[in-house]
Amino acid sequence: MRYIALVCLAVFLPLSLSAQDAASLAPETGIGVGPIRVGVAANPPYALDAGDGAWLGMGIDIWRLVAEREGWSYELVAAGPDDLQSGTVDVLLPVVANPALEDRADLSLPFHTATMGVAAERESRLLSVMRGFASWRFLQLVVSLSALLLVVGALIWLMERRRNREEFNPGVLRGLGDGFWWAGVTLTTIGYGDKAPKTLLGRMVAMLWMLTGLAVSAALTAAVVTLAQPGRSGALPERFAGETVSVVAGSTTARYLESAGVRIAPRPDMDGILSALQSRDVTRAAAPAPVLRYAISERGSFDFGVSVTTLNPLMIAFAFPEGSDLRERANRALLNVLSSETGWDIIQRYNQVDD
Repeated sequence: MRYIALVCLAVFLPLSLSAQDAASLAPETGIGVGPIRVGVAANPPYALDAGDGAWLGMGIDIWRLVAEREGWSYELVAAGPDDLQSGTVDVLLPVVANPALEDRADLSLPFHTATMGVAAERESRLLSVMRGFASWRFLQLVVSLSALLLVVGALIWLMERRRNREEFNPGVLRGLGDGFWWAGVTLTTIGYGDKAPKTLLGRMVAMLWMLTGLAVSAALTAAVVTLAQPGRSGALPERFAGETVSVVAGSTTARYLESAGVRIAPRPDMDGILSALQSRDVTRAAAPAPVLRYAISERGSFDFGVSVTTLNPLMIAFAFPEGSDLRERANRALLNVLSSETGWDIIQRYNQVDD
């Protein structure tokens, strides 16, 4: 019996040590030995099938950085939500994080948030500025600035009306007109020199106004530039009155615009909504901004710009089977990746904003 035990020990001990060595060399994924099966659902620019099993996109690049940081080996396979539920894949990307999906899977931290973009035919910058000048917002700006000039002009007139009658008429209407003119000329730094305060109090008010005018002038310039970009608005649905917007049928964008009372023209896919825009069946098309920009760049046959809004944000993430040990480590790695220069460069590269 002693000899039999020694023979068994000699045979099985090397096998046991070999198995331990293999386990120690395998990536510590929490799912056993072997590469992680990463299911990829095509959704440019987050995931794009380049053929021959190769995948490109923002989500793919971010996952590669996460896996590299954790020392994971993995393989990319085409998959859908059902594959995650059935356990065919260990990770699914990219997914739109929402409460319904969280009930069925464990979601990572979002690696990108996409807001709604609106595509329309590009117009000249001059026409865009003129359209901004004809807007209600510009009228409000003019009225507010005029009221400010009138207040400053009234102050300087009160200081100068007795000792500087030749430049600031003592009469109320003409005097307020002189003060209004002086305040406007001083604000714009034109400085004709036809009117200038002579009293000590008047010069103190003038100095204060000149310093304040620097900030007012900068704010005015910024407001005019903003008016030249009317598409970048948080109140975009209100701008669609009387227009029809092309959207992908059943998408979150379609549901959002429909709930906001916007008339929509559903199409089966991104190519369909851009074809409707190109043929002028509609005046605008809407979708998540990165997706819309990518689709337009791929067509490359017509000149449409994308205005980015703050509306209908979609959080893009990775999904894991419930109870997966991978999520915690992936989240930790994501925080490191997204706060690094490399991670930020990837987000910026796939998220270029049109002028």
